[in-house]
Amino acid sequence: MDLGWKLMSAGAMALTAIAAGKVAEIGWRAVTGLDVPSDDENASLATVVAFAAASAAVVAIAQYYTSQGTRKLYASRVTDTTDSLIL
Repeated sequence: MDLGWKLMSAGAMALTAIAAGKVAEIGWRAVTGLDVPSDDENASLATVVAFAAASAAVVAIAQYYTSQGTRKLYASRVTDTTDSLIL
């Protein structure tokens, strides 16, 4: 894989992880009415595990679709560039 793909993919994945993490936090507050568990709180193990599982699922799903979209976008740009160079 070339450098363009690596940069585009890494940037898209990083931005997606940040955004999906924020969505998970907002969703957690909306559904449970509780703040996100943090290190300095005395949250129960069940609460921490539930939040970890929910946020991991949100991030994984978002990154899957980001990967698909990035792959299609990059493939179309590479194909368009290659076709124009041949002609």
